Amino acid sequence: MGDKMFLLDETLKKWKGKRVALAVGSESSFTGILKDFDEEILILKDVADIVGNRGKELVVKIDDVTWLMRLE
Repeated sequence: MGDKMFLLDETLKKWKGKRVALAVGSESSFTGILKDFDEEILILKDVADIVGNRGKELVVKIDDVTWLMRLE
């Protein structure tokens, strides 16, 4: 798992401060700016969900993320 975490860590470092989209499970999708991360969680700011609800920040466990995409 070390190589996988290294690849994820390097990718997220490049994406920090960029707008991303992610899915949590198969039900919820969000967009926001990647604010910070560690080996367990992602923090997004200026968040919107698929139906347009907005929030200031979202904390999500990396293990719960189905996919993650850089938008800009």
